Amino acid sequence: NVNRALLRDFDTKLDLAEQDRRLSRLPYADGASFDSFERQHEPYCIPGTRVDLLQQILEWSDNFDEKPIFWLCGMAGTGKSTIARTIAQTLAERQRLAANFFFSRGRGDLSYAGKLLTSLARQMATFSPILKNRICEVIAEHDNIFQQSMRDQWTKLIYQPLSKLKGKADSKSTLTIVIDALDECARQEDIRLFLRLLAEVKGLQTVQLRILVTSRPESPINLGFSGLSSAIHEDFVLHEIAPSIIRHDISIFLKHELQNIQKERSLDTR
Repeated sequence: NVNRALLRDFDTKLDLAEQDRRLSRLPYADGASFDSFERQHEPYCIPGTRVDLLQQILEWSDNFDEKPIFWLCGMAGTGKSTIARTIAQTLAERQRLAANFFFSRGRGDLSYAGKLLTSLARQMATFSPILKNRICEVIAEHDNIFQQSMRDQWTKLIYQPLSKLKGKADSKSTLTIVIDALDECARQEDIRLFLRLLAEVKGLQTVQLRILVTSRPESPINLGFSGLSSAIHEDFVLHEIAPSIIRHDISIFLKHELQNIQKERSLDTR
């Protein structure tokens, strides 16, 4: 019956509109995502650079037997954020990026954890209609969820919706969350608590959640990871990469930049 079909379609649109209205109540940190307008001019890895490391991270994110957290640690200027953006973009293209948050010191909401979990939840809702349903149910039941503690937000908006995902009968799904520059989160207590919460992903049964964290080797991060079981996180220290690899990447970078200068200034190389 055409009228019934139209009514069902109308009800569906109403339901979706109500879900969007509920999601809009979750505070969101503008500029948090790698592909946000504010970050459109930030760099990605040049093809041919960081090849082995990028491959290692992508293989980790796709392997059911790997540790759930990958900590990419490095001093300032070692390219952590560039790598994180490249990984986030690649996973997004493969429809495996559940959410991401790029901290930035001194940039309002991006330098605090106040909107971290609600921003991740809104991205997860956009990523998956099933997660969207689950998260909207939480908002309907707990209309002040965004005012609750980080632990409550993590449990209700992130962990429980993920725990209710149904994997295929013969396999599990793998999803990844990217957290960049965690050391630029202003409150050390929030950093340590967030790392403890991340450790709980080991308990997820029907979905394999992978979390890439990048940061400088600062005390709150070091202490946070040292308090977690080594079975939970894999660590990679960027500033300990072999000099030969660094020289190779610098060579490619310089050639790339010189070619860009040549194009921009219309230089004749004959």
